[in-house]
Amino acid sequence: MRIGLVVSQFNTEITGRLLDSALTVLAADERIKIGPIVRVPGSFEIPFAAKMMARGEPSVDAVICLGVILQGGTDQNTHLARACAIGLQWAQLETGVPMTFGLISAPSVEVAMDRTRGELDRGREAALAAIEMAELKLKRRMKTDYKDLTAEVARSEAFFSPS
Repeated sequence: MRIGLVVSQFNTEITGRLLDSALTVLAADERIKIGPIVRVPGSFEIPFAAKMMARGEPSVDAVICLGVILQGGTDQNTHLARACAIGLQWAQLETGVPMTFGLISAPSVEVAMDRTRGELDRGREAALAAIEMAELKLKRRMKTDYKDLTAEVARSEAFFSPS
């Protein structure tokens, strides 16, 4: 199975740790081919890159998405985190390729760093989830009814569209 990664270049001290953790988990499983690894400017760009990776070559069985969104003086972080979550959910439903949410939204660098180690390690969690979802996809060879999938995407689009 092949697992790709999309990593934000913003807050690289933190995203680098997330990437290292994810790669450690993936490298420990001999069934996994790692890559491609794509770096994007910030977390907002992750859903687009993940969707392109899911549709591209080499084909991937899952995409691990890693980024950090820190709280600032405005509520922009809330909008960015929500946009990333919705974008990734939509992209994985549209492509049929699982995408794991290894994004940290935190009030400070210190809190974000805490989520790069030990039991709170989001890079590790995202990699383990990607393996589990790729296995599910490969075992089930989920027979997708694209008419049902298109209807589901349309319902999601209507739900998230402004009134």
